[in-house]
Amino acid sequence: MSEKKKRPLTVYLDEDLFSALAFLSEKEGYPSILDYVVKLIRERVEGVEKGGLEDSMKARIARIVQDELNKQLQVIENLRRQVAELYERVDYLTSVVEEIKSRAAEIPERRREKRKTGIERLREEKVVFESGLPKKLNRDAFFNYLRREGAVIIETSKERIAVDPDFWEDFKTRLFEKVATSNEDELRRALGDKGFMLFTKLRDDNQVIYDPVTKKWKNLVNVTG
Repeated sequence: MSEKKKRPLTVYLDEDLFSALAFLSEKEGYPSILDYVVKLIRERVEGVEKGGLEDSMKARIARIVQDELNKQLQVIENLRRQVAELYERVDYLTSVVEEIKSRAAEIPERRREKRKTGIERLREEKVVFESGLPKKLNRDAFFNYLRREGAVIIETSKERIAVDPDFWEDFKTRLFEKVATSNEDELRRALGDKGFMLFTKLRDDNQVIYDPVTKKWKNLVNVTG
């Protein structure tokens, strides 16, 4: 290995410092003051280099530790978020289960309710128009059944209409005896919503006709039952 290149260094010392270095170099067994001074300089420089290296290592280790700590903290944060989401899902599923239980409890109640017959529904609804019935219903059988049960069945050119007999009697009294106008607003007030709906069906089919002279409605209704 080639010897490192050396450069001269000239230092001027006062007499006291020179004497002190001479004493110390002799005390520590150095052959000359120069060797002792070189030894002191080398120790000082190597100490600085060593200290700088240690500081660099410490900083690097600190960065590594901080990076690992950040990774672990991120993992913990992800777990915390997942746990929070899990709690939210559990709460949602709990509410769904409770709703299902509530609906399931209602089913037996509905099943226990007595299914109403066609004539019972007619008594409640007062008027049933054929155009409003479900398409799959056997309409001939339905109207024949209502006729047998005492319902009033009216035949128009477009459809059949079933009317509760009590409602029909009240309707006739109102329209043919009490009403003395063709004004629709007054007719609606006199007949009510369902009565007015029945009236419009009959009027449009020319089964009730207004006489402006007598101010009365004529009954031409085609009742078949």
